[in-house]
Amino acid sequence: SAGGNEYAPLTLKTAMEKLDAAERAMAAENYAEAKLLAEEAQVDAQLAAAAARSSKAQKAASTLMDDNRVLRHELDRKAQ
Repeated sequence: SAGGNEYAPLTLKTAMEKLDAAERAMAAENYAEAKLLAEEAQVDAQLAAAAARSSKAQKAASTLMDDNRVLRHELDRKAQ
């Protein structure tokens, strides 16, 4: 799930648990509950994926800012 396990482990775990529950409901022929749980699992998985993308973007931006700061410092030092 696009890094979801690393960046949104609880949300991903919830999605997996709901999918398991949906499968159990399906086996018990409780189709309405199975459909609802499957839909909730899908939303949770999408949320985990979005959180992973956001976390990765924040980490990349932070790294870029750090690299930029180091470069500016080096440029300032050489300009003296």
